[in-house]
Amino acid sequence: MNRRCQHLSSWALVGCIALGCAASTGCIGSIIATGIYFWHGGNVVPAECEALENERVVVLCRPPASYEYRNAGAARAIGSRVSTMLEANVKGVDVVSPKEVDNWVDEQDWDNFKDLGRSVKATRIVYIELDDFDLYKGKTLYQGTADVSISVYDMEDRGKLVWERRLGQVLYPKNSGIPAADKPAPVFEREFVAMLARQIAEHFYKHDPNAMFALDALANQ
Repeated sequence: MNRRCQHLSSWALVGCIALGCAASTGCIGSIIATGIYFWHGGNVVPAECEALENERVVVLCRPPASYEYRNAGAARAIGSRVSTMLEANVKGVDVVSPKEVDNWVDEQDWDNFKDLGRSVKATRIVYIELDDFDLYKGKTLYQGTADVSISVYDMEDRGKLVWERRLGQVLYPKNSGIPAADKPAPVFEREFVAMLARQIAEHFYKHDPNAMFALDALANQ
């Protein structure tokens, strides 16, 4: 991807976050500052995993088994956002529509997730497992918490595992909670999902690792 395309992709991300952000002067200022940061670029690092390039890819995010129904919507949102980011940033990738994934999830058993890859003729599966997902730190503070594992399977080699990474515990924001009275829960959840999806997707394309610091600052607006 050339530098101009990278800039456009970064601006698109800022726009997505803006949709989930309350319309306040401080928030708008942070978005503008974040956009300027992206535009000027930074230290770009290569993809950790290049196994998705020029492949037909399906992304599936599994919610925590103990809270499957409570967090099903968040898991689908993460899968959908990761799909969008991969399609925008990975060379030659063909990403299966999240709607097809949702239809499969509604009808099948999670243990048969490789059947999804076969049914949509995917050559790679990106399987995201949430071992934990929560929005709260106590009863009155937001602090998103997730425990994430990512696996990639090669469906052209009988579903062989070709890459995996355990992110462990991810916090948003990292250092402190946010009073729940400051913003509605759905708004905070969208922000957390966007951050988490980006952290997952960036394993598969070159990116600026410092951009996360700018995004994390938006949580406190």
